[in-house]
Amino acid sequence: MKKKILWLGLSFLLVAALVLTSCPSPAVEEEKLRFAYVHLLDPAEPFSEAVLRGWIAGCEALGVDHEEHSSYGDVAKAVDLIDAMIAAEVDGIYVFSHNPEANHPAIARAVAKGIPFVVMSTRDPVFGSDVVPYVGLDMVAQGYTLGRDLAARLIAAGLVSDVNIAVFCEVVAAYSIDRWQGITTALDEAGIGYIAEERFGVGLDMATILDMEKTHLIAYPETDVLISLGSIVGAAGVMALQELGFAPGEIMWTGFDLVPEIAEAVRLGYGATNVDEVFGYGFLGAMAVYMRAKHGMIVGDVSVATTMVDQANVEDFYEFED
Repeated sequence: MKKKILWLGLSFLLVAALVLTSCPSPAVEEEKLRFAYVHLLDPAEPFSEAVLRGWIAGCEALGVDHEEHSSYGDVAKAVDLIDAMIAAEVDGIYVFSHNPEANHPAIARAVAKGIPFVVMSTRDPVFGSDVVPYVGLDMVAQGYTLGRDLAARLIAAGLVSDVNIAVFCEVVAAYSIDRWQGITTALDEAGIGYIAEERFGVGLDMATILDMEKTHLIAYPETDVLISLGSIVGAAGVMALQELGFAPGEIMWTGFDLVPEIAEAVRLGYGATNVDEVFGYGFLGAMAVYMRAKHGMIVGDVSVATTMVDQANVEDFYEFED
């Protein structure tokens, strides 16, 4: 992919890690560090796959052993996996913190044992970044960025009052709630009058979500805007618009991430998406765990940048095969 690099904080972590690892080694070879990554979603899901690639690339660049585990959407299993990694006495753990409240007790157990712990997507609700570093971005600010872009598009289209919005999200989680809060704040500030039909917690199965979104669009023909708060509902949303025969722009779509289905729909003019550097989540996570485990350095918050991608610039961020 010929994607523009959006990482913030990557330069510091990468340079520091590479400089420190290039220092002369003792005569006796040290045992390799062993890190574990626990992710909530299916590793084959596009977002998960990109994060996983970044994590593996980071670990291999640092020369550490690594293992990866997924709970396939089961929050309780994610906690069990964290506990299993603690019992295995790994040297560092990285977690996609989908449900921070549920994860915290296990994180606290790791911290008590002195195992470096880093989270992505959502901060730990108790420990600050001086204890459990965070890789990600402010989700409210991310939603606000999308909301401002959407407001500008609505104003340009003359849609400023009684705008019918359908909102879909996979799970009721901090990231989705915060994104929606940022969006509504931006719409309110822009003076957009809207009616929102919220479909939160629709699950993670693409086929089921696609049917739900198609059913909604048929039942609510007055829909002006379709908002997707995650990559799975986003892919399903643009597929629903296309399968139902809506022309680009007939219903304004906007959402998050740049999986293939979304990228193609954006190129065709269906709407705009907010992109964060997903590969960077994994890569920077590996760096943050390493800096703590190897050198005792606490990196604090590690920011992942975000921007809007539309028909005019999508090919700067995604390389199409045709």
